[in-house]
Amino acid sequence: MKRRTKKEMVLEVYDREAMGEVTAREIAIINEALVAEFGEGGAMSPAEMARVFAEEDIPVRFDQVLAMRSPTERYHRRFVDVLRCTTLEAAESAIRGIDELCRKYEKQRDRAGLRAAREAVLSAKRHALELAGQEETDPPQRAVFAEMAQWFTIWLQTPEVFETWLELRKNSAEFRKTFTDQG
Repeated sequence: MKRRTKKEMVLEVYDREAMGEVTAREIAIINEALVAEFGEGGAMSPAEMARVFAEEDIPVRFDQVLAMRSPTERYHRRFVDVLRCTTLEAAESAIRGIDELCRKYEKQRDRAGLRAAREAVLSAKRHALELAGQEETDPPQRAVFAEMAQWFTIWLQTPEVFETWLELRKNSAEFRKTFTDQG
């Protein structure tokens, strides 16, 4: 038997529950069914669901639905620190925090949380590389951003060895010369 698409399931639950006008309550009920069927990553954003209903000419209370938080917003708030890193100390702390959350998500088999964490670190890496490449950024700070990008890369590739790698990296002559012997 062919597995239903999310859109098909949204409409099926809407019909099965004999829902009328779609409000925040209906979106929540349908998202529960999507998560039960597809797992944590199965939830749809309120805007996505509203689009499905609009295409089917089903009445939607857009004021309520669009004011709802997306299912992934709860993750993104947890990863804001990694995007704001401007020092190596802040990057180290942010990576450790994300690593701790990822271990929790792994235990819970929360793929959406793991995906959100990786996306946040990827975004931080891109941002650090961009800042490292800007001529307006002073050379010492460009070196910091380039180093951060390297840290993010290592964590993304092998999070299980990041701590050991970071300790070795910080004790290397190159690192000490570049980042600690500047006083």
